[in-house]
Amino acid sequence: MSKYDKIISAINEQTNFLEMVKAGIKPEETKKSVIELLEPYFDNRQMLEKFAIDCLMSDSVLLVKIRRNNFLFEKFKKCLETYRSAKNKNKKDCFESCAFFLNSIAETEIKFWSVANLEVDKNKLELEDALHECLKNVGEIIEGLTRPFLKAFLCQVRISCGLSELNSVKEMDLGQVVTELIKRSNCAELFAPPPWNISLSQWRNIAYHHSAKIKDDKMVCMYGRGNNLKQIELSKNEMVDAVRMIVNVYCVLRLVYTFFYIDNNQDIIKFATFPEKEPREESKFLNLTIGLASQGFEVVEINKNIEEAKLIIRDVSDLDMRQRIAHASQFLFPFWFATHSKNIVIEYREKNNTPKSLMSIDNETCERISNGELEELELARRFRIVTLNK
Repeated sequence: MSKYDKIISAINEQTNFLEMVKAGIKPEETKKSVIELLEPYFDNRQMLEKFAIDCLMSDSVLLVKIRRNNFLFEKFKKCLETYRSAKNKNKKDCFESCAFFLNSIAETEIKFWSVANLEVDKNKLELEDALHECLKNVGEIIEGLTRPFLKAFLCQVRISCGLSELNSVKEMDLGQVVTELIKRSNCAELFAPPPWNISLSQWRNIAYHHSAKIKDDKMVCMYGRGNNLKQIELSKNEMVDAVRMIVNVYCVLRLVYTFFYIDNNQDIIKFATFPEKEPREESKFLNLTIGLASQGFEVVEINKNIEEAKLIIRDVSDLDMRQRIAHASQFLFPFWFATHSKNIVIEYREKNNTPKSLMSIDNETCERISNGELEELELARRFRIVTLNK
């Protein structure tokens, strides 16, 4: 299964956007429902509406999952409350600290897809192999993915408390950051999650120092030092649950940062002193696929090489076909952004999977729209369309 197939399969299994359209809900109503879902967590309605389809669809799905877990949802709200409190206390320090971590946070997105693409089903592994994979995940998630979000959040905690020693946070090690978050923040449990109550830094140490072994049918994890050395025995399923909780902590912190960043993008970006990293292709394709699904288009297949990228989509709605083809053409630019191929092609198929049209646009036009030389509306005048199966 290719990386694209995995994403397409996950979208079909974990979201209900296509089913909503099949049930007769119009695509514009789907966008409206997403905006209503996210509105309590945004102050800037204009930014929310601007990014609802292109950037926030996958995050809206994640938010729904977090809301199903009372513990995670309460911590999500408290973390966002801390960011907002920091903004009210000292806007300059708040925005500047958010901007400082932009680059390292962009790097975590690149690492995330490496972790996701190499993930294996632990239920199919022997106990020793499952322990190895769990420890690898714990180390990668905490050290490789969560660390910059922890530091960014600690800055907001300090600002909301009236403290200004932000530069020192950049140089702190993980243990120091987690310890201070447990001490100062209003969501201490998030950083030593129940039921194990082991801090994220100790989980990281268990993983990096390989402080775990198999005893009978249990995974025994050791943490702490000297007279404070402790251990915990976990079944295979309990260890997988621990990994899942650590992933959830990462998701909460990432979601809060993302919402706050988009909500205050125009202010935060003023403090960015380096170009933002290009998002990884899988991330852009995820947003594209969810965006298409929210508008009633199912991704059937994607083929890509240096010369051309072709996306085949099936319309699951019963709406007017001519209007739907025009609607589908709006995804030519997002598809180019996800692939940067020289020629971009979208094949539109009606509900019974019959190909009806080919829409295409060239790389040069998309480049000029991207750098601001052309207005986005210019794409509607320049894209080419070929009718199939009249």
